[in-house]
Amino acid sequence: MAKQNTSDFLIIGGGIVGLATAWNLMQRYPDLRITLLEKEPRVATHQSGRNSGVLHSGVYYKPGSLKAITCRQGKLALEKFCREHSIAYEICGKIIVAVDEAELEGLDRIYARGLENGVSCHWLDRAQILELEPFAAGIRAIHVPEAGIVDYPAVCDRLAA
Repeated sequence: MAKQNTSDFLIIGGGIVGLATAWNLMQRYPDLRITLLEKEPRVATHQSGRNSGVLHSGVYYKPGSLKAITCRQGKLALEKFCREHSIAYEICGKIIVAVDEAELEGLDRIYARGLENGVSCHWLDRAQILELEPFAAGIRAIHVPEAGIVDYPAVCDRLAA
């Protein structure tokens, strides 16, 4: 009788979600077998390897929502993973700019959400905007110094390894 290939977990997709799921399962259950299937010849071929690389802070999400909570926890976990595995990332910050008076009310809502979600953020006036981003055409902005960028294909490669 032929020997069967068996796994305790089967994950389909070698992007960041599938790879992170497999990695976390391996951390929790080191004795179980995990199989990850990917149709491409390498991981992170699609969205995970073609995104902007933003390390999101959670400033936009509804306070208390699952998306806000997982974004905040995931950001910290990803930063820790990158430090532990020598993967390049940068906490370079970002600004969210209102270009005219009509956008100020929306900017106020984003700021309030950011604070409620525990995001480090503060207001910038026009002069402060220009100090950070000389070509920005804004009248007021939110500075989110904890936002960053990460090399997601490198993260995926390390998770796959």
